[in-house]
Amino acid sequence: MTDNKQNPPLMTGNPEAYESSKQNSEKGQDTPRSSSPDIPVPGEKKEKILPDGRRELTEDECYEKLAYCWPTWKKWMYLSSVAAIQISMNFNTSVFPNAVQPISEAFGVSSQKARVGQMIYLIMYSFGCELWAPWSEELGRWPILQLSLFLINIWQIPASVAPNFATIIVSRALVS
Repeated sequence: MTDNKQNPPLMTGNPEAYESSKQNSEKGQDTPRSSSPDIPVPGEKKEKILPDGRRELTEDECYEKLAYCWPTWKKWMYLSSVAAIQISMNFNTSVFPNAVQPISEAFGVSSQKARVGQMIYLIMYSFGCELWAPWSEELGRWPILQLSLFLINIWQIPASVAPNFATIIVSRALVS
């Protein structure tokens, strides 16, 4: 087995920091803090500045703001809200097959064509999650959740009073 003092660490960035590290390890001293942004120093917190000038927070910097520190009632409130929203979305998907026959008769379309409303809802629902996610990260989850719920409810109205089949399809697409 070799001694770490005989084999200094590999050079990974700043040559001056490497030489200083090599000299200090020969003397039995700890490695000094690096002045190079490329070499991480254990135990040192490094702020990550994004290209647009914003600073990225880490869990250590804002632990008291995370849900881990919420009171139990608040955790259950959020969990219940998200569960209710998911149940609502599943209901919106599963209730539509019961309307296939009435839609087919009311608008004079085939049963297969009447099922397009359910198909478009499911397809747009899968893409909607991908479209809302970046805004949720940038603007926060609360405003995006409220906006999406508002739009879901607004687009249910044209679907319920649709004068033609195309309005149902467009409304179902926008609901999801």
